[in-house]
Amino acid sequence: MKRIFTTVITLLCFLSAFAQGADDACLFSQTYYQGTAKALGMGNAMGAVGGDMTAININPAGMGIYRSNEFTTSLNLLDNYHSSHYYGTQTSGNKTRLSIPNIGWISTKQRSNYRPLRSTQFGIGLTRINDYNIRTYAQGLNPTSSRTNNPTFLSQIEGIHYEDLPSDIWPYWNTYLIDHQYSDHWYYTSNVPENNVWQSLECDFKGRSEEWSFSGSANFSEKLFVGISLNLTHIKRTGNMVTGENKKQGDNVDFESWSFSEELCSNAMGCNAKIGVIYHLNRLIRLGCAFHTPSLYSFDESRQTMTKSQFETSGLHTYTSQEYNYEYTFIKPLKWVGSMAFVIGQQGIISLDAEYTNFGAAYFKDTKDENDPDYYDYTPKNDKIRETYGKTFNFRLGTEWSLGTSYLRAGAAYYGSPFGLGESGGSVKKASCGISVPVSESTTFDFAYEFSHGKTYTFLYDAGDLGIEPITQTQFKHILTTTLKVRF
Repeated sequence: MKRIFTTVITLLCFLSAFAQGADDACLFSQTYYQGTAKALGMGNAMGAVGGDMTAININPAGMGIYRSNEFTTSLNLLDNYHSSHYYGTQTSGNKTRLSIPNIGWISTKQRSNYRPLRSTQFGIGLTRINDYNIRTYAQGLNPTSSRTNNPTFLSQIEGIHYEDLPSDIWPYWNTYLIDHQYSDHWYYTSNVPENNVWQSLECDFKGRSEEWSFSGSANFSEKLFVGISLNLTHIKRTGNMVTGENKKQGDNVDFESWSFSEELCSNAMGCNAKIGVIYHLNRLIRLGCAFHTPSLYSFDESRQTMTKSQFETSGLHTYTSQEYNYEYTFIKPLKWVGSMAFVIGQQGIISLDAEYTNFGAAYFKDTKDENDPDYYDYTPKNDKIRETYGKTFNFRLGTEWSLGTSYLRAGAAYYGSPFGLGESGGSVKKASCGISVPVSESTTFDFAYEFSHGKTYTFLYDAGDLGIEPITQTQFKHILTTTLKVRF
């Protein structure tokens, strides 16, 4: 818990620090599949099941289960609701989004009915592997400190001439939130009250992480299935975060309010590879294993800030920063997936996936050569990633049962804390259900619903010995998905 409460963290990493921080590494390393309705309805526990487009992203050997060609596409409705609690004040925010999380095509070629190599498959598909659509709002009356008027903030610039202040202090200096004094050295005071100020945090982001897969697989004697995929990945995330403070009503002070707004646009292209096997041990048990290589991303990112302050006597002051542009490389950690499925005759199947990854192994690297004068050394930030995040396991459980020509599905999942084994902050619990309805011999509509819940804590800033209460963030996410499958 110490790592959680001493790090400015986010609910499911929604509030990432701009300009490549440890929280960005967590955000871009997380995977929450939003693909077909079949996989969603079964909790995405598809590693040993196969026969589905999303299953291929988990274990490419699952494509070897196919006996015919198939086209699939899905439509997804997401509602992301957040409840925030800060110093006794309850607030909320939500975002609803319609998207296409999956589209794919699979071609099957029958090789032999008697030789070991029975069939081969080739597939191309798009699957959404994370969603960044989120809106949150938190507000509360802080009785102990303000962002700019606390010893921890002011001490970091004590003794520095005002012309030499760090660039991250300029917004406060240029909007008269802080002022300088001199006795035997330079020191600073804030024009914001020391305590009893209303503080707020508002975030509004949109975007997604998705994966284009080019996969091949083979079926050996209807017992051993092997597959490999080469994947092109894409990340797009834009939005803004606004923090602010307002005076308490009735306070007789010159200060009225201030706000700090950050606009961000992140765009990245990347690649990785996956290899997997599925083995039918007998009629009852199927075993699966897959390895996902680290993903290599090339990022282009832009950031701009605007600071506003309002005083009763001097009015409105505004400072807008220049637009900062960054290019950097990000490495997403590798992943192992182990799977087991139990087949109960023609009636049903129960499947389990266990997934391992190490969030602490993520790291950033500048795209420029080390001898370039503009080269940026990411070593301190990479050290912070290793210090903050750790190894974790994700578990997924799913089942499917036959009802004549239709199927009922259910699933559950637990995604472990990115802070490491034994931690709970940032973990996510999911539950889902679904149904498959045939339209004809070759066409099926699948429907699924997923509910997910998570909770963690966000510190607005470090107030030192004064301390501040964390914002308690609780997420309730609802997803409705429908998938059209056409076999030919």
